[in-house]
Amino acid sequence: MTAGAIMTTSGGGPGGTALRSGPRPPVVRRGLRVGAVVGVLVLGVAIVSALVTRTSSQDALDIRSTKPAGTRALAQILRDRGVSVSARDAVPPDSQATSAPDTLVVLAPGRLDNGTLTALLGRVWQGSDVVLVGADDAVLDALDVGIRTASHDPGTTATPRCALPEAVAAGTTSLTGSTAYTTAIGGHRADMRVVLCFGDPPRAARLAVLTPGLDEVPAGANGGGRLVLPGSADFLTNHALNRDGNAALALGLLGRHPALSWITPDAGAPGGVGQRGVLQLLPPGVRWALLQIVIVVVLLALWRGRRLGPPVQEPLPVIVRAAEAVEGRGRLYAAARARDRAADALRTGARIRLAERAGLPLRTGPAGAPEPNPVALVASIAEQTGRSPSEIGSLLYGSGMPPPTDARPGPARRTLDRARSRDLPSDPARPAMAAPAAGAHSEPGGQDAALLRLAQNLDDLDRQAGGR
Repeated sequence: MTAGAIMTTSGGGPGGTALRSGPRPPVVRRGLRVGAVVGVLVLGVAIVSALVTRTSSQDALDIRSTKPAGTRALAQILRDRGVSVSARDAVPPDSQATSAPDTLVVLAPGRLDNGTLTALLGRVWQGSDVVLVGADDAVLDALDVGIRTASHDPGTTATPRCALPEAVAAGTTSLTGSTAYTTAIGGHRADMRVVLCFGDPPRAARLAVLTPGLDEVPAGANGGGRLVLPGSADFLTNHALNRDGNAALALGLLGRHPALSWITPDAGAPGGVGQRGVLQLLPPGVRWALLQIVIVVVLLALWRGRRLGPPVQEPLPVIVRAAEAVEGRGRLYAAARARDRAADALRTGARIRLAERAGLPLRTGPAGAPEPNPVALVASIAEQTGRSPSEIGSLLYGSGMPPPTDARPGPARRTLDRARSRDLPSDPARPAMAAPAAGAHSEPGGQDAALLRLAQNLDDLDRQAGGR
């Protein structure tokens, strides 16, 4: 067996026949430059976007910001009316029984956990006002006050359409937003009075005010706490506070107590009821589109993976010794129990070596590999070694020996050739290598012994023809 497709060197040392595999250095350098440029551009866009987003998020509803999205004007008006306004990043500790009620405005209440929301509802019963801006269903479920977000569009109605004193005094406002509220089906609480204003109450309203106590307690009565749920805080900002009755509504909702805490919970606080993952933040259409793209990519990969083209010869990246390649190929044959392929490889290598020594030309065989003329090869080797052509043909071709063109063998010769081809013949000079008994090839051990005898006979023939 030969290793014709494997690069070898004389003496086992490295030679100059090694070829470089993979892309060339100019292509690699060009790809690295393009990748670096694209990476720098992406990084720059990400940094600019982060800075812009951070700046805008810091200014939005900040009582210290004078920008249009800030709320410094409202804080200053409340201070002029004797209300102490302070900014916080967490809900302050629960007030004592002797402490005066205060007002707590919570932005992004979904960042709070269940325990904190329950404590805020307890403060409402103690007399404080709690304003939760843009509370979603997760916050409302944690509070369990019989209010949920409305699926109905409240429209653009700017009139109160309710009996809340602060709303009636403000009149027309620009209270807008994407969140609207309605009463939950079967969730009305008898211990809290619900008033819905602005929009299309009771189907959908921009503002919900809940007052603890019985139904006969008038809404907005001084001395009691309230839970205020505005769908948006845009009417509190600097650029909208002077429009219509926004200022009157804001002062009426936030100025009932002498102290006001403007709370912006930390976005990284764990346990928030409204915290969602990245996939949950994506719109439903985007998630479906991503799922379809993944399915298409998988199907395309499977389709392209089955379109295997013809084998392509390419130089090995390393130099391998011929002995190592032969040993490795032999182990592969042994692991696959491919004794017929191993015998074919042994015979093919022997035929090519003998043809080169005999000076016979090689031609392209049926399988596309170079092969000598079988008749000429058998005749030449038989003449050099003195053996019979039938024995040489059986050794070199087995059952695949083509019939001679000059004479047709008789029945006895054909029977002998078939027997020798089926039962790998031994060298007449080796009496110990007699043909195995019938049925010996049915066992793996007998097949291995026959293959070994074939290798020994081919080696002896190679030595005898080459004069070694």
